[in-house]
Amino acid sequence: MRFEAAIYRELLPDRNAVNPDLYCRQLQKELLEFFCFTTMRDHSWITTISEKLPELWQTPKDVLQGERLVNISLCHVAARQADNDNKMSFLWKLYNEKTELLERRSGASCSQVFSLDPKVIYTHKITVQLTMASSDMEDAEYYTEIIEKSSKIDKVYWLASVGDSFSSGQGNPDIPVTRGKAAKWLDETCYRSSKSFPYQVFRKMTNKSSALSFFACSGATVDAGILSKNGQLDRLEKVMKLRDDPPDVLLLTIGGNDIGFTDIISMMQQGSSLEQSFDMRFFYVSHQIDRVATKIQELKIPRVILITYYDVTKNEHGVVDASCGLFGQVSLSNLQQAEKKILRRLNQLLIKKAKKYGWITVDTTEMFRRNGLCSNHGSLIRSRNESLTLQGNEYGSFHPNEEAHRKISEMVLKVLENV
Repeated sequence: MRFEAAIYRELLPDRNAVNPDLYCRQLQKELLEFFCFTTMRDHSWITTISEKLPELWQTPKDVLQGERLVNISLCHVAARQADNDNKMSFLWKLYNEKTELLERRSGASCSQVFSLDPKVIYTHKITVQLTMASSDMEDAEYYTEIIEKSSKIDKVYWLASVGDSFSSGQGNPDIPVTRGKAAKWLDETCYRSSKSFPYQVFRKMTNKSSALSFFACSGATVDAGILSKNGQLDRLEKVMKLRDDPPDVLLLTIGGNDIGFTDIISMMQQGSSLEQSFDMRFFYVSHQIDRVATKIQELKIPRVILITYYDVTKNEHGVVDASCGLFGQVSLSNLQQAEKKILRRLNQLLIKKAKKYGWITVDTTEMFRRNGLCSNHGSLIRSRNESLTLQGNEYGSFHPNEEAHRKISEMVLKVLENV
């Protein structure tokens, strides 16, 4: 929900006195959620009043606390007329998109604060009637002016994120370990980070008023985290019931933990051969994805964006490379087998499932093709030492770094621009 900076721009006595768009953008950087329009010498704004991070809808309670206060001001007009020794009164009317009168107020105050329901937000029209009386005459002359402005207050664009450590932002704490103090996260249990691509997508949606249900959790599998009781989709459904509406977009990463990425990496580091067949694992993962798809269909979520998994294996030449020592005891042959038999095959399965269920795919293959762990041209993968330094443990190893999440967020935003 936002009013454009230009709402009353034509009423400014001095149009060159301030750049309203620049001013608003600066305020938006400094506050969690800050929407403004310009008056003469001061600035009125639209903000939210609730607990920390009101834009995160993790529970039904979060939605209920999302009261939106709209502050509309014509004090610049009052100030201008005060110089002429005029007395003013105001009649404020708030309409919805059907031109139905929602609220009517009157009085001498040159600004009003309206409370809007975040669940049902329309295009609103503000009508202000100014009645001015000259006080320097025995018989006061009255002049009435109607100022009527329509402004689109967008329906809150609701994003949801479901998935594993890839989506949660594992490896990228909000605040790294400093002077013996533990790293800080949006959610420490799930290693959810504000540097993750779902959160970055949400924060970069400057043309929309948006909310994020950030349920992705490190270590999540379909059975333990996504479809389990009180799991990610269960929690999302509870918020949906209060909203009586599904999220506009669901960002999804799935399959990495179900295929057993962690176990496979551990096997490789111990020198075990990967010559075995993974057919049964992929049969199982395929079934698990189908189960998640069925649940998403039941929830009637209109748009799902599936992000394919990142490739840790390639150097700057696009060749599988284990020579940099960052893979521990993993042999080149095992790493080649892992890239071919597991990572490449899993992404092919994900793309196939996305096509089957009408999901949109964001394919990260090209992005990581020359930026794996051993790349000399800017690796996009966290090493073990980096993880220890940043978050005090090894859990962030072999995960995309902050720059990777930034790039993925840009890819997702481009998709959203076209849907």
